[in-house]
Amino acid sequence: MLLAAFCLTAAGAESASQLLNRSANKIKSAKSLVASYTISSDGHSQTGIMTVSADRFTISSPQLVSWFDGKTQWTYSAHTGEVNVTEPTPEELQQINPFEIIRTFGSKYKAQLLQSPAGSKKIRLTALSPKSDIKGVVLTLNSTTLLPSHIDLTMSNNQKVSIAITRIEEGATLPMSHFRFDAKKYPGVDVIDLR
Repeated sequence: MLLAAFCLTAAGAESASQLLNRSANKIKSAKSLVASYTISSDGHSQTGIMTVSADRFTISSPQLVSWFDGKTQWTYSAHTGEVNVTEPTPEELQQINPFEIIRTFGSKYKAQLLQSPAGSKKIRLTALSPKSDIKGVVLTLNSTTLLPSHIDLTMSNNQKVSIAITRIEEGATLPMSHFRFDAKKYPGVDVIDLR
């Protein structure tokens, strides 16, 4: 009986990993993905649009605009009127870009299939490292497209962050300039290099 339970658990973990690999491959092979989202935490929420292409992304919300070209990130804050320039760590990228969790799950998380509503696949990811800033993730994929529809994060301090992806579609190939800050579009803005 114990052996049968172990075999079922192992098969479930393998299925979760296979599902995530197929989702990661879909994300990696897309020319670009454009997602509308609502992020909620501590009773506050904000909406925005994210464009992802390979390891590059842009985020646009009423409070901030962010560009990442695969190495450097520029973040414009409407509140301060400043642009901060950084080179985020892989851990920081997972917090900024939830698609990165799917792309890199194999080396950072243990995956387990959960009971899922019709039309969805729900997967729990548990961080392998006790030092991880994101200790757990419940990821909901659309079972047809294998693209995420909901991502619930549990941070190391037990803060909960919920990301609802309200619309996601594949887009065209985008030039590198799309993922870099263009100072001409933000005249007079202070650029603070924190690298």
